[in-house]
Amino acid sequence: MSLDREAYQRVRRAARTHREELVVRLCGEAGLRPAEQARVRPGDLFEHHSGHLLAVFDTGRAGENSPEPARETALPAEVARDLRQYAASNGLGDDEPLFSVSARRLSMLLGEVVDRTAGVDASATDLRRQFAARLLDDGVPPETVVELGGWERLDSLAPLLADPERDDLIAAVSGAGGADSEPQGGVTAGLTTALLDATADLADTLGDADRQEAVATTACERLAGVDGVRFAWAAERVGDTVTLQAVAGAAERTVRRQLDNHREAVEAAVGEGETRTVEGANGTMTLAPIGAGDAAGLLALGTALPDDTAADAVAAVAGQVGHALTAVERKRLLLADAVVELDFRCPASASVVADLSAALDCRVELSGVVPVDDGSLLYYLDVEGSGAEAVVTRADAADGVDDARVLAEYGDGATVEVVVTDTPAIALLDAGGRIHSLVATDGTATLTGELAGDADVRAAVGAVTEIHPAVDLLAKRRTDHPAETATGFRERLSGRLSDRQATVLRAAYRAGYFEWPRDSTAEELADSVGVSSPTLHNHLRKAEGKLLTAFFEQLPSREADR
Repeated sequence: MSLDREAYQRVRRAARTHREELVVRLCGEAGLRPAEQARVRPGDLFEHHSGHLLAVFDTGRAGENSPEPARETALPAEVARDLRQYAASNGLGDDEPLFSVSARRLSMLLGEVVDRTAGVDASATDLRRQFAARLLDDGVPPETVVELGGWERLDSLAPLLADPERDDLIAAVSGAGGADSEPQGGVTAGLTTALLDATADLADTLGDADRQEAVATTACERLAGVDGVRFAWAAERVGDTVTLQAVAGAAERTVRRQLDNHREAVEAAVGEGETRTVEGANGTMTLAPIGAGDAAGLLALGTALPDDTAADAVAAVAGQVGHALTAVERKRLLLADAVVELDFRCPASASVVADLSAALDCRVELSGVVPVDDGSLLYYLDVEGSGAEAVVTRADAADGVDDARVLAEYGDGATVEVVVTDTPAIALLDAGGRIHSLVATDGTATLTGELAGDADVRAAVGAVTEIHPAVDLLAKRRTDHPAETATGFRERLSGRLSDRQATVLRAAYRAGYFEWPRDSTAEELADSVGVSSPTLHNHLRKAEGKLLTAFFEQLPSREADR
């Protein structure tokens, strides 16, 4: 959810301990992720002139071989004082961890504080976003906010800029300010607002699109329809060339001439991910990247905005269009009758799964994966041939891993959850693919992904190998992937539920047991179906488990008869 300042202050007041309040403030007033907080040491805080800076690390530190900090962020004086007081009261040295718990535990701690805050449902990501929104609202330049919060690109702030509740924030981003700029400021702010409003509208409009060309066409038509925009066009990289996808507000031959005349700016956008503003015969034109790698494209707008403001606004718009393009690819993949399967070979240097198999001489298989809103993935790994403690210890120390914990331990194996932030699977998902399987033995992992049958395979492969050069494509094949109908899903599920489980699940749904607040209590529901409350919970738990298993994965035959 979106947090305003008042809601954030209520979250702060819900903290019951010094540690809870410090964790909340480091996230909400300094922009630190839980994983970054887990690496903070008291000695990372230092004074600079009249302010306080904190060195922020994105990798673990062991012994004396400490890496360079990923960034430095400013701390409000009160937060800096709280940090020092907390370290002193706990007897911590400069080189000791500020918090002696994992990043996952810090995330859970934040969740516990939020749960105690009436009317607020927020995550660490939401706290960081209100941190960014507050700075933007106060007139801090977007590029400075990006640096303070550790975002990779300006368009990471696009959801904040596009939020219709933040008109003042949009005006701040527009660059209007100071007495000398007042006459132009209103026009600038109005145009920036209109662009971002069009972007917000695009997100809804493009939800039903089933082709990337439709996304590009709709985006350009809507943007070119904004007062103050002369034209809009989108292009994509196809091999070594850049090909037009859509044009609005200008003749196609004019746009092709622009492509020829501004090759350097085009290459900067497509090849290097940079936003450029150039001068043309008909005024300024801003080019911003869409996507990355071989899947890269660009969006170009002709506006009357100042250079810096145009770059920020068009980058934000391009980010939204890029998200829509990726969403379309994923939707097409889910509905496709045929898919392309890709097998990638990942060495230990590029995959924590492969690293575990090499270091612990074990077999590791991905049983499930869940994308998290901060861009990381939750890996659920089944390990054969190694104890749980060794797996978690090795995973925690690996690059690209934020946290690891044991879910189950059995004989010479275990099931663990690993929070992964750098892996070939993320690049494949960002390219519109889906993870089919991931298995590692003897230091090599085989990642099998799926793309829609008519997807740009070369672009997807390039998106993976450009970020992870050590990864190789082993095989490519086309296979049938029939979509399951709703009726088929119900029939498959009904064959696995016992009569009593089906009865209890149906009665609970119809009686409003799953509503909040509930329309029926467990005791009332048990009385209605003629069973005891413990028996009801037993049947309901098993039915829910089979329902979720049928939805998320194929149910093993040995579990179907339970």
